[in-house]
Amino acid sequence: MIIKVITCKVSEECKEDFFEEQKIWKALSPLNGFLGQVGGWSNKEPLTACIFAFWENQVAYQYFMDNSHDEIFFRSNQSSTYKFIDVSLYEETITIPGSEKRIIHAFEKGKYVRMARVQVKPDHSDHFIEMQETIWNPGMSVAEGLLGGLFASSKQRMRDFLVFSCWENERFHQEYVEKHFPVLVAATKMQTDVQEIKGEELVLEEAWRVLPSNNGGL
Repeated sequence: MIIKVITCKVSEECKEDFFEEQKIWKALSPLNGFLGQVGGWSNKEPLTACIFAFWENQVAYQYFMDNSHDEIFFRSNQSSTYKFIDVSLYEETITIPGSEKRIIHAFEKGKYVRMARVQVKPDHSDHFIEMQETIWNPGMSVAEGLLGGLFASSKQRMRDFLVFSCWENERFHQEYVEKHFPVLVAATKMQTDVQEIKGEELVLEEAWRVLPSNNGGL
């Protein structure tokens, strides 16, 4: 699975226009290989929008970029509503188990998202991935309200990883942070592997949720 992470910084006067133009991306729904798109405003920075798009594989994503992206993008006129944009691509390497068996169902039901972008120290990637598989995944999967998530590696930068989790609501995520997260940090000795971490949390905007109309999904 390919994950596209888009962050846009907008001004206060353009926030409503950005919100409305983001709805244009409903046009993704029928495209082959499209698995879903969700997004919302950062809890930390209310003028930063975070969008997450999911594609079945690189071939499907590249076909979209070559044939459909520009048409949708220019139709939305969204470029006039933000002052900064960052686009990052990741490829899923590990599924984070949750209450939903298929990740597409997590996109359908989720109300809250936590994203962490992690830059790992040189020569620590293997250990960081091992900790994700053996400690973080089992530890997260027992948390109430976790619908599902994924661990992915950057397609653009070495030692750059994404941890994405989708929750029933903010309350369940907060309970995880208080009850489980400190234990997992201590068990993995996370600070020995991590060089830098940038996190975002957000309530998902229902108007921005785009689900595939072709009954696909993983």
